[in-house]
Amino acid sequence: MTTVLFNSHDIVLLVVFYICFLFALIALFSRRKSDSTHLFLGFFLLSQAAISAYTLTLYGDTFNAWSVKHVPAIFALLESALWLEGPLLLLYVRSALYQQLHFKKHDLLLLLPLIIYGIVLIVVKITSAAEQTSDFLVFLRSDYVQYYEHLRNIARASFGVWALITIRGYQNNLAQAYANPESVNYAWLKLLVIGYILLRLWTEGYLVLFTLVSALLPSTTLALIDFNLLGIIENYGQLLLVSALLFFALSDPRNILRVNSEVLESLTKKENVKTYTTEQVERVTKHMEATRPYLDNQLKIDDLAQQVSLSPKLLSNLINREFDINFFEYINSYRLKEVSSYLSNSEMDDQSIIELAFLAGYNSKSSFNRLFKLDTGKTPSQFRKER
Repeated sequence: MTTVLFNSHDIVLLVVFYICFLFALIALFSRRKSDSTHLFLGFFLLSQAAISAYTLTLYGDTFNAWSVKHVPAIFALLESALWLEGPLLLLYVRSALYQQLHFKKHDLLLLLPLIIYGIVLIVVKITSAAEQTSDFLVFLRSDYVQYYEHLRNIARASFGVWALITIRGYQNNLAQAYANPESVNYAWLKLLVIGYILLRLWTEGYLVLFTLVSALLPSTTLALIDFNLLGIIENYGQLLLVSALLFFALSDPRNILRVNSEVLESLTKKENVKTYTTEQVERVTKHMEATRPYLDNQLKIDDLAQQVSLSPKLLSNLINREFDINFFEYINSYRLKEVSSYLSNSEMDDQSIIELAFLAGYNSKSSFNRLFKLDTGKTPSQFRKER
C-alpha cells in the first residue's frame, strides 16, 4: 500500500483533534453537578477539536475531496467553532475564578459571534448560485472571503482580551476578599489566555500581510511568501497551547481560589459614607482577639463576615475606612503580631520559623518572609536572635 492519505503536518491536527475530543468527553462526563468549570472546559476543548477537523477538511487534499463529495455541509458546521471558541474560553475563565456565574446585560455580547455568523450564512445562501457543492465552500474560495476572516479573527482575539481583563480584575481585587492572595496560583490561566491571544493575532497577522501584499504589490510577490508555512506554524502552536491547557487544568483544577463574583464586585465599590457603627467595630475587634480567625490560612471575607454577623460589603467598608487598609492587610497585621509572639517565646525555639509562620496562618514561606521584613525591618531569623 503506497497511497499517502495525509502528511506529517496533518498528523499534528489529528493529534490535536484526538486529545481535545478525548479530554472533552472526560471533562463533560466526569464533572461534578454543581461545578461548571469542567463543563465549559469540555465545550472549549470540543471547539478546538472542531477547528482542527475544519483545518483538515479545508486544506488537506484527501480530507477535502472526501468532504466535498459526501458531506459538503460540514464546512459551514465546523466554521461555527471558530466563532464559538472565544465565548467558551471566557466562560471557562470565569467559572475557574468564581464560585458562581452571574450574567449582566453586557454579557449579551457573548451571543454576538453566533449572530454575526448566522447573518453571514443567510447572506451567503441568498447570494450564492452553487449547484454541485456547498454554498459556504464557494464563499470560502472567493477572493473577498479574506475580509470576512479579518472580522472573525478580530472577534476571536477580542474575547481572549476580555478573558485577560477578567483575570486582571480578579487579581487586583483579591486582596479585598482573601487573607492569603499571594499564595493563589492563577498565573498559569493568565499565560494560557495570553497564548490564545498571541495565536489569534498570529492568524490575523499573516492574513493582514496577505491582504496588503495582494492589494499593493504585483501578484508575483505572493509566491515569495510561504503563507502555507505560516499556517502550519499556527497548527503547532495550537498543539502546544492545548497540551498546556490540559496539563494545568486537569492535573490540578483547584489551584485557583474561587470566590463569589458578586461579593468581590461589591467589595470594589468603596462607600463614601460611614455605614457601620462603633458597636460593629468593637464586635469585629473583640472577635479577632478572642477567637483568632486569622489562624485559618484559607480565611475569606465571606467567612469572617458570617462569624461577626455582618455582610461582606459592610465588613469591607468597616476595615477600609476604620483602619485604612484592605482585608488582606488587616488579617496580616494580626498574623504578624501572632508570629512575633511565637518568635519572642524561648519555649518555642524547638520549632522552625516556617512552622511558626504556618501556625500563625501563613501558607507561603516567601510571602511570610517578605511581609515580616517589610513590617519589622528584620528577617524572622534576625528577629528571633535579637529578641
